[in-house]
Amino acid sequence: MKPYRVPQLAKKYVEYDMIQQHTEMPAFPDNRTRLLFVFLNRNAQGLHASEDELYALVTSLVQMGLDTHDMIDTLSGIRSPEEMRSRQLKVLAGDYFSSRFYQLLALAGRIEAISKLSDAVCEVNAGKMSLYWEMKNFRLDGAQYLSQMVRFKQELFLSFTSLIAEQDQEVWKQLLNEFSLCDTLMEEWEKRAEPDKSRFGYMFWHIYGNGDQHEQLQLSEGGAKTEVWRKLVLKYKAEDAILDKLRTAVTHIRQVLSDEQNTGIEEFECMLEPFLKLLHSSHPVVREG
Repeated sequence: MKPYRVPQLAKKYVEYDMIQQHTEMPAFPDNRTRLLFVFLNRNAQGLHASEDELYALVTSLVQMGLDTHDMIDTLSGIRSPEEMRSRQLKVLAGDYFSSRFYQLLALAGRIEAISKLSDAVCEVNAGKMSLYWEMKNFRLDGAQYLSQMVRFKQELFLSFTSLIAEQDQEVWKQLLNEFSLCDTLMEEWEKRAEPDKSRFGYMFWHIYGNGDQHEQLQLSEGGAKTEVWRKLVLKYKAEDAILDKLRTAVTHIRQVLSDEQNTGIEEFECMLEPFLKLLHSSHPVVREG
């Protein structure tokens, strides 16, 4: 197995001083990228030289582009010059990351791969429009929201399933789904302490789906002030729900990795470390009062 160096290759495309100084960027999708690289590499006989690395790199860049655009605020109102610069840089950076995958694949003559990723981008964008409509009309619960977010994280990477060895495809899809779920839950956990960020995330929809009519009305009308929000988080154990789902996903991954039929993929165990650290050290930060 050749070394995994996609994050190092991606640096020259995603690390620019102006972007890093003036706006926040999404995290590199390392888990999913590593999974794709390893499973493509296991089918080396079915690929041309360095295709495993190329496909993993361009997929990570497209994902970065989509994730960057998702960070653009859509709120109306007057913004400061710094906020305007940050917003404009997110737009430009997202477009730049996305355009790079066309260039790299075109230079390598991999036109079919361009089509695969382009189709996946269309699927993700169509799915997001549908999700936003459901959110606007309050037709979601926590499970539905989480399912869609996980789908968006893995759609691009699933484009290359046909290039993975047939005997590996089932375990590939299982691991991709579970790691995508872990990444999503980690993001939801990290924004839990910021009401403005979390109120249309998993915790919001978990509470909305379990709440009574009065509580749902408070949430839908934006009337859940900070104190009310904290009480709802405690009442419906929203933080615990995130941790419970993360714990279950980690268990599923370990079960897959321990299967005797899946020898040679034990290296993925190290990818669980951030999630295990969270599970071992976490405790709810929301308190009444």
